[in-house]
Amino acid sequence: MTSPEHVYFKTSPTHKLSCMDGSLEISDCAQLVQVRRNGVVESRHYGAVVVLGSDGSQLLALGNPQALIFPRSAIKPFQALASLRCGADLGAEQLALACASHVGSFAHQNLAHQLLDSAGLSASDLQCPEAWPADSATRTQMILEHLPKTRLAFNCSGKHAAFLVAAKAMGARTESYLDPRHPVQEAARGVLEEYCGPIPFTGVDGCGAPAIQMSLRSLADGFHQLVTSTQREAQKVVRAMLDHPWAVRGAGQPNTEVIRQAGIIAKLGAEGVLAMAAPNGVTVALKMLDGSSRGTDLLALSLLHKFSAIEENEYRTLQELLQPPAITAGAQAADLQLAETDF
Repeated sequence: MTSPEHVYFKTSPTHKLSCMDGSLEISDCAQLVQVRRNGVVESRHYGAVVVLGSDGSQLLALGNPQALIFPRSAIKPFQALASLRCGADLGAEQLALACASHVGSFAHQNLAHQLLDSAGLSASDLQCPEAWPADSATRTQMILEHLPKTRLAFNCSGKHAAFLVAAKAMGARTESYLDPRHPVQEAARGVLEEYCGPIPFTGVDGCGAPAIQMSLRSLADGFHQLVTSTQREAQKVVRAMLDHPWAVRGAGQPNTEVIRQAGIIAKLGAEGVLAMAAPNGVTVALKMLDGSSRGTDLLALSLLHKFSAIEENEYRTLQELLQPPAITAGAQAADLQLAETDF
C-alpha cells in the first residue's frame, strides 16, 4: 500500500502505455461517493464496484468490473497463502501480519522482527523501503527517542518478512526474493492465478514486490474463493485475519474494525482499492478512479448490508465509527454520502 514510483501528467487523450490497455477509464466508472456541504455537492468520487453473491454470481456492478486495475496491497492474503505453501512456518499473528498494510506501531514492528528472527534473518534482509510509522503516537515516540526510520515500520514489512522466511524454507536465495522469477514470487503468481484468474501484466509495487494487474471482477472472485475455500492454507489465512485483526492494519483503523466487529475479511489496496468478503461469501470489490479511499469502507459496508451479509447492529456501529467527523464550525458541516443511494 504505497505511492506509485512515478506520477505522469497525461496531456494527450490518445496516448496510453501499451501495458495498461484495458485499464480503468472514466468511461468505465460510475459516481459512487459524494461530499455535500450545506446540502450542496462539493466533491464527487467516480469508480467501479462489483458485488458477488454467496454462490459467486454477480449481484451488482456499478461501472465496468472487467476493467483492469492494480489491486496493490489487496492481494496480500494470497501472497501470504503462497508463503505458507512454500513452507514458511508462520504463527497465526505472524500470518495476519503477512496479510497486513499495518500502521507500523511498535507491536507491528516487534512482530515483524520476531518473524524474521525465527528464520535467522533480520531487518537488514528486508528490501522494502525504510519508513516512519503511519501510527502517529509511535512515530512521535521514535522521533523523541532519536530512533531512525526502519524497514520494520514500513506497512508491507510483514509480507516481505513472510517472503524471506518462505525463501529460507525452500532453500532459495533470500537476496533476490522480490525477483518475479524467484520461486516464492512464482508461487505467489500461481496462487493469484488459481484464485483470481488471468494476470495480463506484472509491474513493480511501491514496496519493490511484483505489482499484479487484473480485472476488478477477478479481485472479487479471489476474495469470494478465499473465504469459502476448504483448502487448509486458505482457511489458515482467513482464520489468522479474523483472530488477529489488530495486526492487519491497526486499532481503530477501518480494515481492523470491520474484521473485529463484523467478522468480515477486509483488505485495502493503495490508490482507492478495497475488497470485503463476508463469511457467507458475499463479496464487494471496488476501485476509485482518482485513487481516493474516502468513503470506500462505507460504500462496501452499505453494499454488504443491502445484500444481507452484515447484521444490522454491526452495520450501524461501523457506519457511526467510519463516518468522517464534522469539523466545520457553524450550523452545517460537510457530509459524506453514497452517490447511488438506491443502487
